[in-house]
Amino acid sequence: MNILMLAPLQKENFEKIEQHFSQDHFIYATRHTLIQKMIDQCDVIVGNPPLQYDLNREHLQAILLNSAGSDEYVKPDILSSHTLLANASGTYGVAIAEHTIGMILALNKNFKTYIQHMQNGIWQADTIGKELYRQTVVIVGLGDLGYTIAKRLKAFDCYNIGVRRRPSQCPSCLDEIYTTDQLEDVLPRGDFVILALPQSSQTYHLFDQQKLMLMKKDAVLINVGRGSAIATDDLVNVLNQGHLYGVGLDVVEEEPLPADHPLWQMDNVLITPHASGGYVWESARTYFTDLVIRNLEHLKAHEELENLVDFQTGYRYHTCNL
Repeated sequence: MNILMLAPLQKENFEKIEQHFSQDHFIYATRHTLIQKMIDQCDVIVGNPPLQYDLNREHLQAILLNSAGSDEYVKPDILSSHTLLANASGTYGVAIAEHTIGMILALNKNFKTYIQHMQNGIWQADTIGKELYRQTVVIVGLGDLGYTIAKRLKAFDCYNIGVRRRPSQCPSCLDEIYTTDQLEDVLPRGDFVILALPQSSQTYHLFDQQKLMLMKKDAVLINVGRGSAIATDDLVNVLNQGHLYGVGLDVVEEEPLPADHPLWQMDNVLITPHASGGYVWESARTYFTDLVIRNLEHLKAHEELENLVDFQTGYRYHTCNL
């Protein structure tokens, strides 16, 4: 089997994969060194091949994406009907959950203000703030990411309300669970609202001005899913009205966010440049490496791949523990 490696792993990760498949041939490339001939000669691609190349090849057995999102690859005619597609769901949960907690605490405890004070040598306590302890948290999107965040929040004795596409039993890390069509009933209850949504036509601008105004005036909104879930102009309007205590954005609708965008200047907005996940984190590299090994073994044994993507919905066929 010829395996084209595009994923941004480190040497020890590549070596671990090769040791498991010593009889296979590995081809290494980056987005800058990749050529069409490499794709034409491989059986499996590990990583996200750019769409400028022709990926509609019948001989291509599978693409094992290094991203949780797969929306670009499920569009008609991008891949052959013979090609399986698996995403990297599960890879980023630990790192992004930590980032989410960090954003919440930074906003709650006014760290942004204190950093500015520190830079100017100002010893002055802020008279406002929030606690996470025993607060009600609404988590919208319950794939691996939302589920992992919910588990961490239980350490703060939070009351967790989950919102997902389809009805399901309520796992132990959640206190209540609802479907997306019940979102408007749930939002007014949240002291904190966390978006962990994938990109799809159903999630695009799900949080418009109406939804944002349904949230408590002093609620905190965090988005670590996809930037397109929030209508950016609506968010600016809502914040200009003094609604919401704070907003943490690791993802935005337009990336990179233009330097002159008003969100940069808002004191109660914390922005990070889509940095919460990714392969800078050891937890992500380790999980994805092991996932690739398992899926290559599944492929050889003609077994169903983990995180196999449904081309009709763009989601995995099976989701985690929900």
